[in-house]
Amino acid sequence: MIKKTLLAAALLAGSQAALAEISGNVTLTTDYRFRGYSQTTSDPAVQGGFDYSHESGFYAGIWGSNVEFAGSLELDYYAGFSGDITDGLGFDVGIIYYDYPGGDLGGVDPEFTEFYGGLSGDVGPVSLSGTISYSDDYFGESGNSFYYDLGASFGLPQDFTLSAHYGYQTIDDGEITKAGFFSSNEDSYSDWSIGVSRSYMDLDFDLSYIDTDLDNDDDCFGANACEGTLVFSVSKSL
Repeated sequence: MIKKTLLAAALLAGSQAALAEISGNVTLTTDYRFRGYSQTTSDPAVQGGFDYSHESGFYAGIWGSNVEFAGSLELDYYAGFSGDITDGLGFDVGIIYYDYPGGDLGGVDPEFTEFYGGLSGDVGPVSLSGTISYSDDYFGESGNSFYYDLGASFGLPQDFTLSAHYGYQTIDDGEITKAGFFSSNEDSYSDWSIGVSRSYMDLDFDLSYIDTDLDNDDDCFGANACEGTLVFSVSKSL
């Protein structure tokens, strides 16, 4: 009986291993831009994480990067579910928690949680995606927020890929400035990017131009955080 139990446990473990996968990633980038806004005051960043994915569509993971505010580290914890609605149309829903261990914004809590949902699919040779993210208390205790994200990518010759992105962020008045989220009292902004990427020798290379409609001096505290810039990154899947 014991042998049969052990055998059944071994078979179950092997079956679960076949259905699940754990992967990792590491990235070196010249600037960590989150929704167009530099998290490292235009300095380089080292990033990486681990992901668990199951054949059912469930996934979970952790991702981290150095930052230059609210401490020196950002850790993101997330979980979700993705799958196909129809042939060629996929969905992705989940939750993500942005953590800044030991971080402080003058007594204001920087951590926040977001819920997200999106669709993706192909229209001819173009891959399209759209995602909406919502937080009931965004970064810096700034209240409700929505982020609308549209993306497109297109294959180019020599295995290059052209990608474009547009995002729109809305933020309630919050505790950081006691008025608007940014120093000019603005509460919403747009960001966009366009870039090319290619894989070579098991490395993924990306060069993108990233910009926002924020004014660097009036909205971004003169920290060169939202000026248009080229960002180059090299990533490796583990």
